[in-house]
Amino acid sequence: MKKEHFEAFLTANEKRIYNYILTLCNNEQDALDIVQTVFIAVYKNLERIDEATALAYTYKIAHNKCLSFLKQKARYVNIEPEKFNCIPEKTVIANETDYTVLKNAISTLPPRLAAVIQLQYYEKMSYKEISATLGISIKAVESLLVRAKRILRKKILQDTEPGRV
Repeated sequence: MKKEHFEAFLTANEKRIYNYILTLCNNEQDALDIVQTVFIAVYKNLERIDEATALAYTYKIAHNKCLSFLKQKARYVNIEPEKFNCIPEKTVIANETDYTVLKNAISTLPPRLAAVIQLQYYEKMSYKEISATLGISIKAVESLLVRAKRILRKKILQDTEPGRV
């Protein structure tokens, strides 16, 4: 694609790409940010883009940028600053030797996730040893651990929420 055609391409397809990204991320501000990064990426690669496949290429970039953004966003916990006002000076979730909250949360995990947590933290196995024990790849072990930790974090935060009976 030629640089002279980029502005016309942008004008013609900006709304379509925005609506596509908006359906994926469900947030107007995030969609606007992602649209901007998508068209910057398209502009940087103009020489390699064929005009006939430019729209498909743009959709693919939009899809990948959106998924990357959502994956990155999922790593952070969104808590409104007002919620911090009700946290006491010294938060005591449980006695240092009392792990009942953690044990209860682990018991609610699906068996595969609980197994990986058990082998990693209680049996002190490496990823390679867990992989051999469960008969799965090392990447699968990493994926299961990330998923298990995310679920445990949510469950423990939910169970120890101030004002919860």
